[in-house]
Amino acid sequence: MVKNSFTLFETLLSITILFIIISGFLNSSYYDEKALENSIKLNTLENKFNTNDYSSFSKDNEEITIIKNLSQKEKITISKYSFENEDIKIFKYEK
Repeated sequence: MVKNSFTLFETLLSITILFIIISGFLNSSYYDEKALENSIKLNTLENKFNTNDYSSFSKDNEEITIIKNLSQKEKITISKYSFENEDIKIFKYEK
């Protein structure tokens, strides 16, 4: 005897498996809107670092001491540019 149609059980099983696969894709980090927003924000911050546009960063000046050849001390003033929100914390030191 040849079977030509799906039974109700096979149909429900197929729909359940399809639902699990689709919900897995929707809940993965690839489709996460917050991760996408953070990625865009990081890209924007990287572009600002590359063009030396520090308008959206806070600036702190720090003085550090460098010891050369175990005897010579040299003081250098550096600038620390930082950006911080609930998901991203990034900084850059520049002389």
